Amino acid sequence: MVMEMIKNWEVAVDGIQIFLCLLILFFLIRNHRSRLKPDSTNPQQVSGQDFNAQVFSQTVRQQIEMAFTHIQNVVANECHNLEKVLQLQQVKHLSHRPPDISAASHPTHCGGAFEKLNESADQSKLQTRIRKMTGRGMSPKQIADELKTPLGEIELILSLQKSV
Repeated sequence: MVMEMIKNWEVAVDGIQIFLCLLILFFLIRNHRSRLKPDSTNPQQVSGQDFNAQVFSQTVRQQIEMAFTHIQNVVANECHNLEKVLQLQQVKHLSHRPPDISAASHPTHCGGAFEKLNESADQSKLQTRIRKMTGRGMSPKQIADELKTPLGEIELILSLQKSV
């Protein structure tokens, strides 16, 4: 008789466990369905999700803007450094010119814009002459001697022409 009572008790415990598992499964399914469909009667839940999305998108936007601002600052600094280097090279280039051609002999209008235009035209003429002389088989040293231009500048122009 004790054995039959233990078997009945085990069956009852198993039945209760099955019932509790089914109850838990029912609540999980119900909660899952309520999460899939936002409840329009509960505006706090919907606005909470929208608020989180807005905060996240605003944070990402700020990070992107900071990155672009940093990139712009780096580019501006590099342009400023490049302008300094180019000004130093122009000063060196002017000191290597023959004395009859000087920067003072060029008219300056609009804050030196005319002078810069003349210098760029001179540079393009120089590059064209160097290209022609190279085509005739002249060495960079011979071109530098004939044009009275530093050898380093001739080599730089030739290397830039080869890379283009």
